[in-house]
Amino acid sequence: MFTQAAEQYCLGLSNSAMRSYALKYLTFLQARAQGEDQEEPKNGRTCSFDCVLIRSYLTTLYRDVLENRSERAA
Repeated sequence: MFTQAAEQYCLGLSNSAMRSYALKYLTFLQARAQGEDQEEPKNGRTCSFDCVLIRSYLTTLYRDVLENRSERAA
């Protein structure tokens, strides 16, 4: 559920640098969900403000999905 929604968001970004960063951050979150220790991606060619927005959106989506999973399990 998270992966599909996050991929849709990432691929919907029109700027290629932002899309590339978003996909890297998505990979980072997926690795974290699997318990892997991975370094957070660097901004690269994307401005820091855009990266903050991308991280915020994807992290919020990630947390919402985890909370919904926990509620269903309870």
